[in-house]
Amino acid sequence: MLANPFTLLARLPFTVRVLILGTLVNKLGAFIFPFLSLVLSREFHLPATRVAALLMAYGVGSLISIMVGGVLTDSLGRRRILLVSLFGSGLLAVALGFAPSQKVFVPLLVAFAFLTDLYRPASSALISDLLPSSERSLGYAALRMAVNLGFFVGMGLGGLLVDWSWRFMFVADGVTTLLCGLLVFLHVAESRPQPGPAEPGLELPARRSAAPTSPWRDRPFLALCLATFVFAFSFFADFMVFPLTITNAGYPALVFGLIVGMNGLMIAVFEVTATAWLRRYRRLRVAALGALVSGLGFGLIGMAQHWAWYAAVAVLWTAGEILALPQQMSFAADWAPPLARGRYLSVYTATWALAAAVSPAILLPLHARLGERLFWPLLFLVNLPGAALLWRLDRTADRPERLRGHSSQA
Repeated sequence: MLANPFTLLARLPFTVRVLILGTLVNKLGAFIFPFLSLVLSREFHLPATRVAALLMAYGVGSLISIMVGGVLTDSLGRRRILLVSLFGSGLLAVALGFAPSQKVFVPLLVAFAFLTDLYRPASSALISDLLPSSERSLGYAALRMAVNLGFFVGMGLGGLLVDWSWRFMFVADGVTTLLCGLLVFLHVAESRPQPGPAEPGLELPARRSAAPTSPWRDRPFLALCLATFVFAFSFFADFMVFPLTITNAGYPALVFGLIVGMNGLMIAVFEVTATAWLRRYRRLRVAALGALVSGLGFGLIGMAQHWAWYAAVAVLWTAGEILALPQQMSFAADWAPPLARGRYLSVYTATWALAAAVSPAILLPLHARLGERLFWPLLFLVNLPGAALLWRLDRTADRPERLRGHSSQA
């Protein structure tokens, strides 16, 4: 029997619940990036090439921010980086809303892009610090629930605000971010692990202690990142190619918005409960199945041109996402050495930013060349190597004696 998601959330530590609540508040006002191209072109009258360059700069700033955030999370602590990111990006968002000209707006935007994603490795590391290994997938599912519920509501609010006042939209984004920062300031203490003896009963065997402590020299971890990149690369087709498919079929953009919104709502409603139920199974096998299910959902898109079919395959790829992502994140946290957890999780998170930067340059030309019936099945084939890597990691790496961050207590 599936458990009540609110009951599951209630058993998480208070600090984790505060972080989840703060994330929900923050994401309810996360308007800037989804509507940035519209603001740049409509309000500042920038040409398409200039808009594209600024969006690329934003993406590069986000990628650098995530990588730097991981190093700073390990060296300065989770709480400090959360506060710097949330208060800094919140104030910059408000300042963007009052920017008098393009010359002021663009430098503020670049600074905002760097600060806004510093918090991501810190929040992931904090959840790993505070939860035992058996609860980490649930903690990450709860965090994703907050992100997706906020996205579902925030997209509708942002659409209303951007037509009413783009300046107020930026200010509202900043205020929700500052509120999240205030929650962290009042209720989140530092959780960074300190050097010391191993947890009683979990002495490190030689094979585990001799493993690499740098994510860049850690082959199993890099294999996980490659599998995640493959998943993310195909997953971003739902934002970059899927809207073209829907509008080419004669439907308005509203149909795309409703279907993508359904994806976020399904995750918010079902992922926590599903993740708790799936703990009885080996997590990377579940993740491999999720990669296949998600790939199948994308692969079937071109089979019919009807809104009901598009909604059905969206349910399929969302189910794959629910199966795969909390399990992969849980393994990443268990595999990482506690004192390098921020760096490991930042590299893991950066695979998504890298996929977001690479996928449009490959997927859009492929879609234009191949058409609907050939392009979408290709995405199913793309997911096969990622699923195979996850299955191999389940057999070779996901063992308690190899997991340096594994913990039976928080």
